[in-house]
Amino acid sequence: MSSDGTGMRHSALVYESQNDYVARAVSFLREGLDAGEGAVVGNTRPGLAAVREALGPDASRVTFIDVGAAYTRPARTFAAYHKVYADEFKRAASVRVISDVQFGPEPGEWEMWTGYEALMNRAFAHLPTWAMCTYNANALPDRVLEGVWQTHPEVVAGNVWRASDQFEDPADLLRRITPAPEPLPELRSISVGHDSETLREALARELVAEGVTEAKSLDMLVAVSEIAANAAVHGGGVKGMRVGRARGRFVCEIIDWGSGFDDPTAGYLPPRDGVGRGLWVARQLTWRIEFSHPPQGFTARLWL
Repeated sequence: MSSDGTGMRHSALVYESQNDYVARAVSFLREGLDAGEGAVVGNTRPGLAAVREALGPDASRVTFIDVGAAYTRPARTFAAYHKVYADEFKRAASVRVISDVQFGPEPGEWEMWTGYEALMNRAFAHLPTWAMCTYNANALPDRVLEGVWQTHPEVVAGNVWRASDQFEDPADLLRRITPAPEPLPELRSISVGHDSETLREALARELVAEGVTEAKSLDMLVAVSEIAANAAVHGGGVKGMRVGRARGRFVCEIIDWGSGFDDPTAGYLPPRDGVGRGLWVARQLTWRIEFSHPPQGFTARLWL
């Protein structure tokens, strides 16, 4: 937890071996259990089994999460941990989480997960929790390991705790690593009418024409409805909509009349007082959402 015990402490552990990881994880968790804190481990199945065995009887007081299922895309990972925290806080006033971060083999997704780690500093900043993110020094590329220091205020590596002098403000880091949306000339404009029902009907016809499954179509319709509702409240209403396929995915762009916003964390912060749910819901239901300010108006681009 933070120094006053009311907010999140976000740390990173860079470990050299499985034995090193297990020893540190068990020490971290037991220290919390002895203090009456909740305890959570996130890892792959082999990692969970190793920690469970090392904990012995104490394992019954720990929640285990298979990160292979949780790390699909950042918005859904936040939602998964949001539920875990909600459950843990029913039983304890503070919680410790030690989670092995999964980056995968595709370099194109590494920055996406670095962005996720940066967002952790905002998403759960209000919660009395200590989140320890773990990284295998011998299995991850240097580019990923460099991001550890940019996204965690403190890092333990080689048995030494250090405050990171490379830590960046989450919003600044996200702006730096997120490329501007590229134009998609293959999308086509469609008429959206003057009310939300007409807009949804127009989109539904396009989804059917593109052969999108019923379940995926419903996800997109709900997500677009949330974005359109935000446009009505904050952007003067929907000005236009473009749809089509790009890079193998169905895409929908919603353009409004407003000036938009410049907040790369929008829609990633779990809903609570002062933080709305519309973009949070939309991000759960889509593969990706991009925001931009082209000449035609503030644009939200939803990828299914």
